[in-house]
Amino acid sequence: MEKISPLRASLKAFEQFKAQRAQKRQEQNNPNATNPFGLTFKGSMIQMDVFESQASRAQKTEERASLNDRFQKAGKLAASAWVSTINRLNSMKQSIISFGNRMKETTINTWDKLNKTEITFQGLFKDSVSSLQRRPVVELETMLNEELQTI
Repeated sequence: MEKISPLRASLKAFEQFKAQRAQKRQEQNNPNATNPFGLTFKGSMIQMDVFESQASRAQKTEERASLNDRFQKAGKLAASAWVSTINRLNSMKQSIISFGNRMKETTINTWDKLNKTEITFQGLFKDSVSSLQRRPVVELETMLNEELQTI
C-alpha cells in the first residue's frame, strides 16, 4: 500500500482544479454555439423569436423623448462650456495685452532716464597710481577730504 503525502494530495487537488478550469474556459469561449445571436435575458439564452409588443413600443418612444431631452441638456452644457472658454480666452487676452503695455511703458521710462543721465569721466583718470605714490601724505589727505566733501 502506497503512502499519500500531503504534498502529493495537494498536487492531485491542484491538477483537478486546473482541469475543471480549462473545461470552464472551453465552455465560455464559445457561448454563441447554440445561440447565433448571442442574446441572453437574465442569464438564460433566448432560443426563439421574440416579437415586439405595444408596451415595448411605447417604452421606446419614451426612451427617444428622454434621449432628445438628454441631447438638449448636453447641447446646453456644451454651449455653456463654449461660452466659458471664450470668456476665459478673452480674459487671458486682456491680461496679455495689459502685461505688454506695462512692459512697453517700463521700457520707455527706462530709456528716457538713460537719455537724461550724464556720465562723465573727468576725475577718474586724472591721477595714476604712480603719480599718487610720489606725492606727500599731507597733499593726499587734503585730496581725500575734498572728495569726501563732494559726496
